Amino acid sequence: MTHALLIPADFATSVVAVPPLALTPDLAVAPEPNLALVRHIVGGGVSILLYGGNANLYNFSLPAYGEALALMEEAGELARVVTSIGPDFGKMLDQAPLVERSRLRNVMLLPMAFPADSHGASEGVRRIVDRLGFGVILYLKREHYIRPEVLEKLVAEGAVRFVKYAVERDDPAEDGYLDAVLSAVGQELVASGMGETPIADHVGRRKVATYTSGAVCIAPAAAMRLLATLRRGDGEAADAAAAPFLAFERLRAQLGGIQTLHSAVTASGIADMGPLMPMVSMVKERNMPLVRAAVAELMQAERKASAQVAPS
Repeated sequence: MTHALLIPADFATSVVAVPPLALTPDLAVAPEPNLALVRHIVGGGVSILLYGGNANLYNFSLPAYGEALALMEEAGELARVVTSIGPDFGKMLDQAPLVERSRLRNVMLLPMAFPADSHGASEGVRRIVDRLGFGVILYLKREHYIRPEVLEKLVAEGAVRFVKYAVERDDPAEDGYLDAVLSAVGQELVASGMGETPIADHVGRRKVATYTSGAVCIAPAAAMRLLATLRRGDGEAADAAAAPFLAFERLRAQLGGIQTLHSAVTASGIADMGPLMPMVSMVKERNMPLVRAAVAELMQAERKASAQVAPS
């Protein structure tokens, strides 16, 4: 695959997988399990990988981040890869030289929770883009992290090339901020960024470009089938296809998103992901039967989807 900059048309071709990162017992990046997971994802028809929150990059030291980038470069021979930097401005600046020395040119800025405001965050975006020499993907995780009119300017300047939208709502259909973002930059520049929970609205009704998913790492063919069903507007079929993914997302909300996905990939047998980088804990053993049951449902959906696309 290519390390060239992704364009909106590229995002429209695939669900975006957001994988965990496998580590050794001493918290080094483990190349082979990670590449085994990448091969599984790509084998199911998914062509874009985004390493960010599920990879727990927030907690990587600079040397460990360098190891992760080396792994992502290898993964980039199989898929289109997006790395992440940040979330704070100082960490972005520290990581920028490592990104520059790599072949990776698709970069997402992890969202800063505090302290940050719209104009300050937009200034940070412009400065890091000046440092890198290319536009970035912006991750919107909270209300008015960057105001729509400011985001529109960043897109017009070429500083922001794409948006991952992940502001959680009790009812995804009631989201004035998302409406304003889409009005400012257009559906083709936005991915739904919260797994499968809001995609009936975000992809099915609002027609955003694509969605990001952790469960796609286990069931890539089923996820691609779900995306196609949503785009066709077949609500009944989409509801059925989404069911195992939504059950998995409910479990992630209960047990923790990063740790549940990390443990689920190991439980699937696709790859042994090893431990998690602190400050995130592993799923407790007493809860693993719940994880294994959810994984079994995803794998059943994957077998069905793979059989449907297999040549006769």
